[in-house]
Amino acid sequence: MENKREDGVLTIFLPERIDAGNASDIEGEIEAIRKEADDEQVIFECTNLQYISSAGLRVIMKVVKQEKSVTVKEVSPDVYEIFDVSGFTNFITVEKRA
Repeated sequence: MENKREDGVLTIFLPERIDAGNASDIEGEIEAIRKEADDEQVIFECTNLQYISSAGLRVIMKVVKQEKSVTVKEVSPDVYEIFDVSGFTNFITVEKRA
């Protein structure tokens, strides 16, 4: 999974889909990436993300519980609706794609 680190910020570029079929693998990749350094902020870059299921939301939630600051950005309107309906927009920053 693509990622970059800069000034204490870890940006993780999410794939097109996160669902029950790949959520476990993605969770493992994210854990491995996060273990490489102690970052102050995690940003999930969602330019490519077109669908996220409840299994994918659980992966994001696990990171939210462990990190000081989590932002989800460049979210499509359809994916934003999933974050909004599930209540994620009430406790983390979710930014829609312009």
